[in-house]
Amino acid sequence: MFGAAWSPDGSRVAAWGANGKDLMLFQFATRQWTQIATGGGFPTWSRDGRYVYFMRQGENTAVMRVQVRDKQVEEVASLKGIRLAGRFAGIALNLTPEGDPLVLRDVGTEEIYALDWRAP
Repeated sequence: MFGAAWSPDGSRVAAWGANGKDLMLFQFATRQWTQIATGGGFPTWSRDGRYVYFMRQGENTAVMRVQVRDKQVEEVASLKGIRLAGRFAGIALNLTPEGDPLVLRDVGTEEIYALDWRAP
């Protein structure tokens, strides 16, 4: 397992499976891992602990979330055609304080309009 994230109440851990595609959940009360989703990783918990957000990779890249209680997966935001930046070649996901997805977009150098730099 890697890319783990603690639940807000500390009772569970979500992690990306070693096979690179399964999203796994460890519950300390039962001491068991269970698969809750597939097709993505690097989990991020909602503030209330009801959802685990993750990035779906591949041709239809998107921000996804899975409801922990019933394992229902839904697409939150499509990222198709967006060049992503960040750790591990574009897989960086977080949530704003309001609970909206936050990702890093690679804009290259085309959107730098001015740059002042002084040599030390």
